Amino acid sequence: MLSENTFRTARSFLPSVSGTPNASRDAPGAEAPAPASHPPAVLQAPAGLSGAPQRPDGAAAGPLPRGPLPRPSGEMRSQSSSAEANPPQRPEAARQPSQAKRTTLGELLALERQQEQAERAQKARKALRAQQAELVGSALPKGGKTMRRLKGRAARQHPATLAEKWHARLQEPPKPMEGRRREAFEARVRADLMAIAQAGGIDPVQAVDAMGTALEDGMLGQGILEEDRKLLLNVLDQWAMDRLYERLDLKVTRDTRPAYTNVHVQEKPRKLGSGAFHTVFEVKLAGPDGRAFDGVFKPLKKKEGGWAAAVTGIPGDNPQTAMRNIATVSYARKLGLPVIADTRVALIDTGGGPFASHLGLMMERARGQPAREVDLSVLNRPEVCVEVTKLQLLDHLTGQCDRHGYNYFIHRGPDGSVQVTGIDNDQCFGKSATEPGDIAQIQNDPWRFGLHGTEPPPVVDTGMERAIQTLTERDIRSMLEDKLTEPEIDAAVQRHQGLKDHIAQLRAGGWVIEPEQWGRPDIAQLLTPKNSYIGRERHRAQVKAAKEAAQAAQAAPGPGNAATANPPW
Repeated sequence: MLSENTFRTARSFLPSVSGTPNASRDAPGAEAPAPASHPPAVLQAPAGLSGAPQRPDGAAAGPLPRGPLPRPSGEMRSQSSSAEANPPQRPEAARQPSQAKRTTLGELLALERQQEQAERAQKARKALRAQQAELVGSALPKGGKTMRRLKGRAARQHPATLAEKWHARLQEPPKPMEGRRREAFEARVRADLMAIAQAGGIDPVQAVDAMGTALEDGMLGQGILEEDRKLLLNVLDQWAMDRLYERLDLKVTRDTRPAYTNVHVQEKPRKLGSGAFHTVFEVKLAGPDGRAFDGVFKPLKKKEGGWAAAVTGIPGDNPQTAMRNIATVSYARKLGLPVIADTRVALIDTGGGPFASHLGLMMERARGQPAREVDLSVLNRPEVCVEVTKLQLLDHLTGQCDRHGYNYFIHRGPDGSVQVTGIDNDQCFGKSATEPGDIAQIQNDPWRFGLHGTEPPPVVDTGMERAIQTLTERDIRSMLEDKLTEPEIDAAVQRHQGLKDHIAQLRAGGWVIEPEQWGRPDIAQLLTPKNSYIGRERHRAQVKAAKEAAQAAQAAPGPGNAATANPPW
């Protein structure tokens, strides 16, 4: 049996009914506050060594008395002698209270920030409930088909007016809604939900939350039977959005609310392909500006595998894939490195119907070709080297260990501009990857062989240096505090420090160059398959080109080939 507050968990999914999102009736025009997030960890100051226990007032200055001990046997005499040399403390002294711990400034600031976030979240929830009530009232002016059906059943069970009493005599008491009766009832509920969705321009699953809030607040459900009320709650609960989040153990935050729903879909999703862990779909969507764009949708799963993830400390039973992708996007934006596909949480129907939509990740489809298929002449261009190195540095910071040649794309426009886009940012931010080089593949290492990263690059430019050196630990913790666990955040801080140290060594060695110097021949020679993504892709392209040239030469007509094909014997 469901509790009364089934729909109190997640009420932050609906867009604004009025012009201002999440605007409270008491505060028109107020900006939608972010929901409360967990406060960052505060480093505790060591307690230090406590002083020796004090004697009680009036105690003698001589040695503390010992209690009677049994005479030790042979093998216990050495232990007994040690005990005599170090007599136990008196219980009164041992139980003396230690000095009270002082609250640090960081703890006070964290507490104040947490309280402010909680207050903003409470105001946002209150404003949202008011918007939901307004939406339901406009979409179902007389309660809708569902309420008319349930009130009719209640009138037959407990008639109040003369007309109801006369009607109850002509009909039997209401029967339990089972079988076909329940199917017909669910059809009425779906019709009302679709009316709410159309009135508010929202997804049907989001309409479930609006109807549930109205039922909980008493706007709907007045005068119906208690068993019917529970049945309606049960039906709504099956379709409620918060249940989707609970099944995935996904926190409801500003970043995890669906940015795209079925309302934005212009063409039905089509299966794009299936990998070892996911089936992905291509979807045509309407963007925030109304223009259509091609997206790639990947439904989320509670459990995932992956060799690289296991090696770097990502749990397979609850990988929190959405949070890792969102954290990567946040990192890239903070550093000013536009080398990651914009990734948002979406609620999309992939074929099961509007009330069986999936929560997943929507990425804008990357332009260009997979890096492993890019021609060597393009890989040799300095501007390509710059953008690929930016992606590599970001991966060292995030601990991305699965950046193989098909997990990022390279696009070169007609004007010569270059866009590098990393996709599938699932296997990153593992708690065991504490150094920037921990993502590197090592051929003869049975554990590291399955990774797809490299060692840190042997050269960076001044813009890259500035972006990484100006990033602070506070920035990192602020970005990740509501997305990752404390051990994962601590590992991210360590990787950042390690990369800063690496760049400082490059600066000392003269290998922090100006952005226009990437075309130098000596720079290209430094980039190898072991320390550089671009060096790795160039090496593969060279091997591929050599193999194709050899095959072409072997297939070309010539005296040697003719003699081989038609030997004299």
